[in-house]
Amino acid sequence: MTQNNFPLNVNGREFVHDSPEITGKQLLELIGIKHSPDYEILEKTGEHEFSPVELERPVKLNAEKAISFIIKPYPEAEMYVNDEPYPFTEIFMTPSEIMTVADLSDKDFYLKQIIGHEDITYKDDNGHIIPMHDKIKFVTCKIANTTVS
Repeated sequence: MTQNNFPLNVNGREFVHDSPEITGKQLLELIGIKHSPDYEILEKTGEHEFSPVELERPVKLNAEKAISFIIKPYPEAEMYVNDEPYPFTEIFMTPSEIMTVADLSDKDFYLKQIIGHEDITYKDDNGHIIPMHDKIKFVTCKIANTTVS
């Protein structure tokens, strides 16, 4: 009988991988990040010890116990909000957290992520978890006042 679910914990969030090994690159892709060289990946190996995870070298997973990883962008990681650069250190952020970094209120604005010529709106989902990468782009839109008749 083969086990097809290998639990992972990445920055406090639970994920599942379908193979007994995972590379750093696969780990980043699993959590939704495609810009691999922008991150430091660490595996928790003891109570207070971490070891680096390489992009191409596999790490063995355990089907019974979640393996913990910490992923952080390198210090020079920046996001752009309305074409203004802002440094960030978290691998996962919500639209509300991104607007707070840009000193904007989610009561007055909502966030859109720009990917090429496409955009993803977070108008009704300020708590959505966004995997962050260097040079990620967002714009804010003013929330229109609704009148009551």
